[in-house]
Amino acid sequence: MKRRELLKKTVQGAGAAVIGTGVLSSKKAMAAPSGKQPNILHIMTDQQIWGSIANRTECRTPNINRLAREGMLFNRSYTPCPLCCPARAMILSGAYHWHNGVYNQVHSAPSVRRDMYDDVVTYSMRMKETGYRMGYVGKWHASYLRTPYDFGYDEMGAPNAYNPRLLKHLKYYDARTKGEEGGYELSTKALKKTMDRVVSTREFRWPGSEPFTMWGYMEGDEENTNLHGTFETGIQMLQRLTKQDNPWLLEVHSIEPHDPYMPLKKYLDHYDPRSIPVPKSFYDTFEGKPGMHRRESETWGEITEKDYREGRAHYYAYCEMVDAQVGRILDELEKSGQADNTIVVFTSDHGDMVGAHRMWIKGWQPYEECQRVPLVIRWPGHIKPGSVCNKLVLTHELAHTYVDVTGSKPLPFADGRSLAPLFEDPDCSDWRDDIMGAFYGGEFLYTQRIVFTDRYKYVFNGFDFDECYDLEHDPEEMYNCVDDPDYKRVVDDMRARLFELMARYEDPFGDVPNSRDIGVHAPRYFAARYLPRGKRIL
Repeated sequence: MKRRELLKKTVQGAGAAVIGTGVLSSKKAMAAPSGKQPNILHIMTDQQIWGSIANRTECRTPNINRLAREGMLFNRSYTPCPLCCPARAMILSGAYHWHNGVYNQVHSAPSVRRDMYDDVVTYSMRMKETGYRMGYVGKWHASYLRTPYDFGYDEMGAPNAYNPRLLKHLKYYDARTKGEEGGYELSTKALKKTMDRVVSTREFRWPGSEPFTMWGYMEGDEENTNLHGTFETGIQMLQRLTKQDNPWLLEVHSIEPHDPYMPLKKYLDHYDPRSIPVPKSFYDTFEGKPGMHRRESETWGEITEKDYREGRAHYYAYCEMVDAQVGRILDELEKSGQADNTIVVFTSDHGDMVGAHRMWIKGWQPYEECQRVPLVIRWPGHIKPGSVCNKLVLTHELAHTYVDVTGSKPLPFADGRSLAPLFEDPDCSDWRDDIMGAFYGGEFLYTQRIVFTDRYKYVFNGFDFDECYDLEHDPEEMYNCVDDPDYKRVVDDMRARLFELMARYEDPFGDVPNSRDIGVHAPRYFAARYLPRGKRIL
């Protein structure tokens, strides 16, 4: 069966097979009290850690915290893949890599694919069919060969992370102050085009690289920053969308707080690095862990406690700077008079190590700093203000949520479920108790799968031996208990769960039905080559 034929059959059967099993839909949550379709304001940052909001750390985010007080704060929200391009393609499509076509970075030289599959279906395409007017602002990175216009969006603005050759032929809005060369990238050279002063305070140098800035600060008018201009473009688009009659979706994607951490000095002045505690994970010896952990840490050179504290101070300041812009667009939504019929979502594509385990940025690292992301959802009349949800969720399930609550057709692949049942009952009794993350590598290719439960995390590393962490007794993930006899039953259970999840989501490394058009499938060559099947006990 060809892929396009498979997709067609899946879509045709989705209404009966998918909704009927409760995988995607919550029919009670599909309509607003007035009967009007809800608008959606989707705000997504880049590389923002779970601990940066809701007073979980020293980071100050008053506007995001306000959104949480007025809506629902998710405590166990994870990225399905800790890397920009795959995560963004997965959020758009609601599908894992093997169903959407993006496996690693679409823009870099070692890219496996530079685009999603030709016949991919995204929530924006479904919502377009339902009558939504849609705008996309800021960072893209879901495809190097296509743009939001190819996925149903009506407007684009303040583009970032696009193929520059495509932009030459596209109409888009941009309220950013432009430097001589555009000033859109976050290099110190680009920042100097629009800011009065740019100071690099910490450089790193990987073993074979030139020195690069990891953090510093800017001085100048906030209105001249890329961040302000991106949100200003979003605000202007919001003003246009709220003046027309169709329900609307507006997405605003900031590239901040992605490294280098370059906040305005006025935000950096809010943080005293000396007051930031150094976690136990900073002293990790990596004993009993795969060799990649030690190698990744050592590639950052000699790291001190001062580096950790100063890096965190700059990062928190950058997150606070983002929060100020979130506040601006929330205020504009209130002025429009449409806030009561608008779902507001705040999240990020993935996290950042920010010095934990003496590492920075993101990628294969299985740690919570990298995998766990902020997620807040407000929907007046549907979500009780101040709600907290402790259930395990993945951010690509937003795609299934959006088609559900807007009354759009289901997505073809049931790689997640709508979060709508949690809006009414954050403790929903029939919610699943495990989730799966998948990773194929960035510039370097790896095979990795992670299964999360309320207490444990199991990491299948195709490139080395596996890991298992007890997040209740070892929240900083210092001890790999995969070979500990006291955890044998837990490890067996987690391995069995991983095989179940791979089969459920048709992961080619698991047990895929022979009816799928996936080529020759000999299971013993895939996960089963290294991963024992275990036995469910929990």
